[in-house]
Amino acid sequence: MTNKNDGFSFKQFHVSHADCAMKVGTDGILLGGWTKVNMPSSVPLKALDIGTGSGLISLMLAQRCEGNIQAVAIDIDESACQQAKRNVDNSPWPSLITVKHVALQAFTQEYKVEAAKFDLIVSNPPYFVHGQYFADDARKTARHTGSLTHQELVSCALELLAPNGRIALVLPYDSGCELVTYCQQLGNLQISCLNIKTTPTKPYKRMLMSISRGNSTLEEQSLTVHNPDGSYSNDYQLITKDFYLNM
Repeated sequence: MTNKNDGFSFKQFHVSHADCAMKVGTDGILLGGWTKVNMPSSVPLKALDIGTGSGLISLMLAQRCEGNIQAVAIDIDESACQQAKRNVDNSPWPSLITVKHVALQAFTQEYKVEAAKFDLIVSNPPYFVHGQYFADDARKTARHTGSLTHQELVSCALELLAPNGRIALVLPYDSGCELVTYCQQLGNLQISCLNIKTTPTKPYKRMLMSISRGNSTLEEQSLTVHNPDGSYSNDYQLITKDFYLNM
């Protein structure tokens, strides 16, 4: 039986995260609930979750697709992969999500020759940080993908993406703005952004970004997580209500 004190219980699954550096949080929950998953009902959604951590986003996608999904969840952290695998095995969809301990660069090199690309690529990338500092060389070597920039992440994702597929990311707001500029320079990409505030008076903190091929366009919207009284906003509830137990 899953220990209910080591993570979060959602309406249809539980996520343990004791062995993950990145815990379950608002960023991942927003991305998993916001990302578009509309596919023909007869065709399973082919999804890739980069930096899966606890497996949260893959599990959210499986719930939203009502099991009509084939997902691959990758991470460079072996402990996180083991945790994600346990969470998947204890979920209603143990056969639909494959967890792999592999760096994105290696996975891209191996997979880009495959004929079947991914319809959806999602990432909540905690370690894709510019100039990330490591305390010692051994850890730097072990975590070499920590030097992967957001631009490189998008470049790899585009190699793995089906022609009509979509990339969905959650980023710090400033990093998101930089990535929007980069994607606009690439050209022929449709970009949709949801800028996130925690409260009405705070500056933007996060950005949800959707990238797909097509005419160069940019659409921006905004969302506030909490009302002035601290309660969840209607917009936030609309995205997350199918998951939170008490919503």
